[in-house]
Parts: sequence; C-alpha cells; structure tokens
Amino acid sequence: MSTTTTTTTKVETPFTTGAIQQDAAFWREYIASRPSPPEEFFRVIQDYHRTHGDPTTALAHDVGTGPGNIAERLLRYYDRVVGSDVNKHALAAAPELVSSDLIKRLTLVHSPAESLADAVDETIGGKGKTDLTTVSECIPLLDAPRALAAFRSLLRTGGTLAIYFYGRPIFTGGPDPARLDALYDRIATRICSFLLPFKGTPGFPVHQRAAEALVSQLDSIALPSAEWEDVIRYKWNADVSLLFNSKEGYDFEFEPVDRREEGETTEEIRDRTWWQDEWDADRIKAYLDSVYPSYIEKAGPVRYAEIEQGIDEFRELLGGGKVTVSFPVVLILATKK
Repeated sequence: MSTTTTTTTKVETPFTTGAIQQDAAFWREYIASRPSPPEEFFRVIQDYHRTHGDPTTALAHDVGTGPGNIAERLLRYYDRVVGSDVNKHALAAAPELVSSDLIKRLTLVHSPAESLADAVDETIGGKGKTDLTTVSECIPLLDAPRALAAFRSLLRTGGTLAIYFYGRPIFTGGPDPARLDALYDRIATRICSFLLPFKGTPGFPVHQRAAEALVSQLDSIALPSAEWEDVIRYKWNADVSLLFNSKEGYDFEFEPVDRREEGETTEEIRDRTWWQDEWDADRIKAYLDSVYPSYIEKAGPVRYAEIEQGIDEFRELLGGGKVTVSFPVVLILATKK
C-alpha cells in the first residue's frame, strides 16, 4: 500500500498574512492606529460621482473592507453598502465595530476581489447595479486586470470607481521633522528586512506587483479608455513615496511603471495638512504594528529590541508629547462606460 502525503505551501503576502487570523481586538487597534480619511476626502469622491455619469446613490461596494470602517463611512452617502474582503475574520469583526444603527444597511461578502462578479448575487446587488465601488488600500495586492474586470461587472454604466491608497506618515511638526522622517524610515526599513526573503517565495509575485504599484504612485494601474472615461488621478504629497519603507528593505529590484492613457487627468497637490493627525511615540509604534503585523514574531527578541530602541528615540525627540503628521495619498476616479 502506498501513502500519499499532501503539503500546503504557505503563501506570505504583504500585510494580509499577518492579519488573516486576527480577532475583533486586533481590528479595533488597527482602526485606531491607521489614519482616518477626513470627510473632505469622501466629498471629493461624492462630488465626482455627482458630476460624472449617473449620480444615483442607492448602492455602494467597498472592496477590501476589512472590519467595515470605510463601508460605515459610505453609509452616510448611500442607502446600502456591500463590504467585501478575502479575510473572513476581519468581516466577522465588523458587527462588533460598526455602529448598530448602520450595520443593518451593510452586507458583508467573503470573496477575493477578482471573484466578486460571481460572489455578489442579485439579492444584494448583482451585476450592473452598483453606483460606486471603492477600493480601499488594497489595489497593490490585487491582480489588477482581473479585479478591474470584476469591478466593471458590478458597476452600472455611469457608475464610479474610486481607488485609493495612503502611504507612510510625513512628519510635519516637532523641532526637526526631517530627523523624524529619517528615524521612521530607518525603523520601517529594518522591520521590512525581518520579513525577508520575498524573492523566490510563493508570495513573491504579490510582493513584486505591490512594490511596483506603490513606487509608481498607482500609475501602474491601467484603466483602458475603451472601458473607463473621465479618469482623474489625484496625488496629494506625491513628493513622498507611497512605499511604507525604503527600497533597501526589499531583496529585489523594482522601478516605477506608467500605464496612464492619453486623455486622463493627473492633479498633484502638495498639502501637508491633508489627512493631518497628531501622533505620539506609541501611536507610531501602533501604526508600524498594523502595517507589518507579523514582524515581531519574525524578528525574535534580539532584533525586536532594535525597534523598541527606535521607538524610545521617537519618545525622546518628541519629549513624550505628540507631533503632527500627514500622508501621501493617491485617489483614482473613473466612470464606467
């Protein structure tokens, strides 16, 4: 008698691997540690939706919704919202984190973005019925052509696609903002090195396309003119990379790629008050923990002590207080033809 042994290869991917088994407590901390888009940001999306295509606001879909914090914000503008994510544990946390009066208008779907056309049935929207699709902080991880095909199938003609991503914090206050920026970069890049190798692993294709998308300010995400119109790419604080750490933290080379088409509009806005917040050293640490959720385990006690020392440097530079931060943010808006 012969015996067959089946082994499963673990595919490590940016952010998602470390967050895949986390409970509501993790996601509560995640929401608290990440920047919260100001209402003005959602008004930019809504102003575009109102003035392009069909301004109906019956149904929105938030892709990569996680625990539903952005879907909850969309419920201020839309009658119903569908939130989808590949992480079923994040979705399970949503009822604990979204307000009880709004959760009744939120439907959660467990599905990869690339498979949404088959996962969303007629009872919750179905194909060709979505007014707005937001893609929140996840497009670099996706197979973009397949995902965009799924988004198109859900959107109605004249519906709006809104893709956005924010990157590392930009320190705008304190006695020496440039020194704070350099310290953050040193710590984040060191953390990234704990996660190596990327090259040659099963998850490498995801790491590669994510790095390419971020260093390209999402210009690597193509929106073919045969399928989309009125494409606007807003880039706030584009003088700072969307990468969470320097390229030195990676074990492979990558360069910017530009797949924008003729007729698209790109608006670059330098505004260090955009998405402004105030952080102390503990908040900086919490942000790093949410961006790299598996790094402490991978670092081990000795290397992790380096990160603790870096956070103590932040605490000393800030005098135990807070500092203002801003972010590079890219928002791509397009209308389905």
